[in-house]
Amino acid sequence: MLRFLRVLALAAGGVATLVVVGLSAPDKAQVFRAGVNTVPIYATVTDARGVLIPNLGMSDFQIDDDGRRQAITFFKSGIQPMTIAVLLDSSPSLFDVALRLRKAVAEFVGHLRPDDRACLGTFSHVVTLNPALTGDHDVLLRRLGDDAPYPAGTALWDAIEAGRAAVSAEGGRRVVLVVTDASDNSSVADIDALRTRVEREGVMVYGVGVRGLEGLQTRELSAIARSTGGRYFELKSTDDVAAAMLRVADELHQQYVLGFSPRTLDDRVHRIDVKIARPGFTVRAQRSYFASAHADVR
Repeated sequence: MLRFLRVLALAAGGVATLVVVGLSAPDKAQVFRAGVNTVPIYATVTDARGVLIPNLGMSDFQIDDDGRRQAITFFKSGIQPMTIAVLLDSSPSLFDVALRLRKAVAEFVGHLRPDDRACLGTFSHVVTLNPALTGDHDVLLRRLGDDAPYPAGTALWDAIEAGRAAVSAEGGRRVVLVVTDASDNSSVADIDALRTRVEREGVMVYGVGVRGLEGLQTRELSAIARSTGGRYFELKSTDDVAAAMLRVADELHQQYVLGFSPRTLDDRVHRIDVKIARPGFTVRAQRSYFASAHADVR
C-alpha cells in the first residue's frame, strides 16, 4: 500500500516541529508499490490568462527537494474527487449581499460530483456546522437553510477550525472553503495555532473574500491559503461570486497529483520546487514538507 506523507507548507512566521503520519491512498483502484513513503503534491497549472491546463503528462513536471531533482513516483491527472467543508459568512456586515452569496454556494454545491463528499455551514459570531460528510446535494442545501445566530460578529478562524476538524480524518484531497468579508473579530481559535494545524494535516484552505460594509482585511486569510497550497479570491460585492466559487470547484477537481519518495526521513523541513517543462505555463503547489524520522512505517 502506498503511504502518503503529510505535507507541511512553510508558514511566514516560522516552522513548527511536526510528525509525519500515514495517509491512505485517495484512489483504491490504483496499484501501488508496497512499503514506499510518498510525499503527495497537489498542483494547479494555468496559462498566461489564468486558464486551467489539463492533459499534461508526468514528463511535463519536475520536482526539486532542497534543490535536488527527484524522480516522480506517482502521477495522476483528470477529474478527481475531494472532501470539502464549505463555510458561509452570515454576519450582519454581509446582509446586503446575503442572498447572492447563498445562491453562489448553492451553485457550488450543484457542481459537486457524485464521488465528492462535503459538509456545509454558516458562521457569524459563532459557527453553525453539521460535520457529517455527504454527497447528497439536497441534504447540503437544507443545511444552508439553517438559521445562523444573528448577533453581530465574524468568527472566521473558528469557522476554518470547524471545517478542518470535519475533514481532517479523511484521506486524499481535503479542503476548507470560506466565503466571507475576511474580517475576524469573534474567534476563540488562535490564528497561529490554526495555521499550524491545517499545515500539519495537509488541509488546503480556499477563501472567497467579498467586500461588505466593513471592507476587506485579507492579509491573514490570504496567507493561510498560500501556506496550505490553496487560493484566495478577493471580490467586490458586485462581482460574480458564483463564478469565483465554480473556479474553485474546477481547480480542485483538475489538480494534478504528483508524488515522490524522499531520500531520507531526517526530522527537518524540506523545500519543494515544482516546475513545468513547457514555456508559458505556471504551476501552483505546496512548497515544503516535514520529513519525520519517527513516522510509523506501514
